Amino acid sequence: MAEKVTLKGVKSGIVLRLPESGEFETLLPGVEDKFKNAAEFFGSKHLILSIEGRKISEPEAAQILRLLAENTKVKCEGIVLENPELEDRFQKLLGPDPGHEKELAALKKEREQMLETIENLQAAVDPMNCRVIMGNLRSGANIESQGSVMVIGDVKPGASVTAGGCIFVLGALQGNADAGAFGDPEAFIFAMEMNPIQVRISDAMAIAADSSPKQKKGLFAKKEAPVPEVALISDGHIVITPLSSDLVRNNEFFKKKRNSEPDAANNNEEEKQAENR
Repeated sequence: MAEKVTLKGVKSGIVLRLPESGEFETLLPGVEDKFKNAAEFFGSKHLILSIEGRKISEPEAAQILRLLAENTKVKCEGIVLENPELEDRFQKLLGPDPGHEKELAALKKEREQMLETIENLQAAVDPMNCRVIMGNLRSGANIESQGSVMVIGDVKPGASVTAGGCIFVLGALQGNADAGAFGDPEAFIFAMEMNPIQVRISDAMAIAADSSPKQKKGLFAKKEAPVPEVALISDGHIVITPLSSDLVRNNEFFKKKRNSEPDAANNNEEEKQAENR
């Protein structure tokens, strides 16, 4: 029985095995079919391609790499051949950083920025005056607080949150949110996924165009990671903008909390001194 082209995935890459005998050109349709059939399995990973079974020339290796690029989304990090000299040449062409190191650096930077933003958000909330709700708020639920409110979950359509301070939704905001309810225009509303029916801050109000949370339609609608956003008042109107450290740091509500911290520290020190007397 004649040998066939085989393709298998290993921990660090793809192993393409070619028959030792036979014309190279006659093997290419089999290579193309293997790549096409495995495209969904391999996805867009960064992998190393190992070609085994026979020694191939530089033009032949280039043809295989072209078929890999045309029929899959694999990012080829390196190539291993049974021809050490040719392998070195292709490694130089592929370069020392095919993408994964840059991606890791970008993810690390994004994580550092998010941690800084979380610290700023925590500083904007008085821990002694913040009501924390664990779990989702479903239709009909109505949460009220004179201070800030943090919901660790989703605010579903038909649910509402009213706060004298800020509102933090560590999930999807799909219902109603009313921050600065006692007239504080510097309060803001934060949500990991901002998709409300209605938001109000002090005397300003905004309503969704269709009065219902936006939902992507279609069985194969592309799902994208939600972007954390903040609703706040700008020039008398409510605007919704992506969350950033600068945005929270420059917010007047945040500044008021920051400015009050030294006073609180002084008060605590005075209380300690009084006790020692």
